[in-house]
Amino acid sequence: MIGACGGSGEDRGIEPDPTEVDGGAPGTTYPRPTLELVDELLTERVDRDGLVGAALIVEPADGAPHLHTVGAVGPATPVPLAETSFWLVATVLLTLVDDGSVGLDEPVGAHLPWMTGTASTITLRQLLSHTSGLPLAVECDDPTPAACDAAIGASPLVHPPGGALTVTALDAHVAARLAETVTGRPWDQLFRERLADPTTMTVTTFADPSSTGGLLATDGSTTADDLGRFLDVLRDDGRAGDVEILSAGSWREMLLDQTVRLDTHDEPWVADTGVPTFGLGVWRDRLRGDDAAATVSAPNRYGLYPLVDTARDAWAIVVIDDRTLPRHDVVGASATLAQLTAAALRAPPN
Repeated sequence: MIGACGGSGEDRGIEPDPTEVDGGAPGTTYPRPTLELVDELLTERVDRDGLVGAALIVEPADGAPHLHTVGAVGPATPVPLAETSFWLVATVLLTLVDDGSVGLDEPVGAHLPWMTGTASTITLRQLLSHTSGLPLAVECDDPTPAACDAAIGASPLVHPPGGALTVTALDAHVAARLAETVTGRPWDQLFRERLADPTTMTVTTFADPSSTGGLLATDGSTTADDLGRFLDVLRDDGRAGDVEILSAGSWREMLLDQTVRLDTHDEPWVADTGVPTFGLGVWRDRLRGDDAAATVSAPNRYGLYPLVDTARDAWAIVVIDDRTLPRHDVVGASATLAQLTAAALRAPPN
């Protein structure tokens, strides 16, 4: 977490970019961030916490890629998707917005009759921005999506739709069920057709609902190599070669603040990451002067922290699978490394 809340590049010894501002991430400051410094800190973290390994992968727009590995972890090592899956879910749903299958501001109750009462008024935008008001968890009678549907529909909201930021896996489940309903295709097939196949993501898979308590699209497995193919698309403004995955409008909408005017500081993930605003499926680590995000990310509770620097057409992934420490410590440590990496990409050359 680089710099102080609301600070400029000047307090870090970095030449400030007038088109960018800090996203509000507090924490340690460094006189001159470099990728080599991040490598050292990553190695120290593996040694300190007794991890089996970790990796840093950076793909700049120009110049050679940067790879640093420690121990038994590398670009092809399987790691859990967990909360990072929400970025993939949001992208698939935005492809359905692009083709007119569903509207961002359309109430989900129009397609999901088990979303009743106030829950029926929740919109796709609110699901993808974690402002739906759905609770953190529900008890399903059996581990099937249909059983979870009924439990979610019967659960009271924790706040009115659009009223606060609450990170919950139920948002991903309801979004995936919405996608299944409007297309008539199962989620795994939609993910392959809409995202995995055109980006050649060959090993990323979503977990079977029976292993996630009946929830769809809330966890799975990936590798840095595979996740990098997805980040390539976002770095290239939503395109995979000649194929448009996301329209320019949907790509920009993903970057915009969907939590504007909300006080987000009570959300635990804000404390974990030091980032107070959320887009569609992404945290907005660093902002631009035009209200879009210059850097977006989708960390998970085990320490995986992918980010895209939209201003520099670069991406980076901190690869860690740490199940020994509390989530706050794990995410906070990875956020420091990832945001320091982003600062190193912004720093002028020696």
